[in-house]
Amino acid sequence: MWESVVVSRVLWGLFSLLLLGGQAWAESNPVILTVSGKIGVFTNKDKMAYEFRAKDFQALKQHDIVTKTSWTPVSTFSGPLMRDILAKVRASGLKVKFQALNDYAYSIDRREFDKYNVILARSMNKKQLEVKDRGPLWIMYPIADMPIAAKGPQLDAKLVWQVDRIVVY
Repeated sequence: MWESVVVSRVLWGLFSLLLLGGQAWAESNPVILTVSGKIGVFTNKDKMAYEFRAKDFQALKQHDIVTKTSWTPVSTFSGPLMRDILAKVRASGLKVKFQALNDYAYSIDRREFDKYNVILARSMNKKQLEVKDRGPLWIMYPIADMPIAAKGPQLDAKLVWQVDRIVVY
């Protein structure tokens, strides 16, 4: 009898460690971007979405854009190309709606991502973007290299920060 109690406690302890370890892994590798809509690959079939965890997002080829915005001095923004993100999820829609944590949303024709090599920045000046400094993700254009006619308030509206969701339609 005593042996079965000991075995039971040991098994329960191991189960608890596995459960807590899995929770710690999920917290250390959180979902930072959810892509839904007209996509062909899903990591979460219940939500019909592709959820990028921090490590999955970082595994995509990273690109740098050196530019200034209306809110920042010249800085280096780093992240994957939007067209690479859309290819990963096999997006088929023509427009992409970026949604921020505060529910601000802006839709962009996906042809712009090829025309301007737009990235979804995860860091600025080699520092990971946090919510307090416009993170987790910030849509970034190579503003310094763009024609003057493409700049201004209309471009500023596209620079959605605190992005956590994308809908392809």
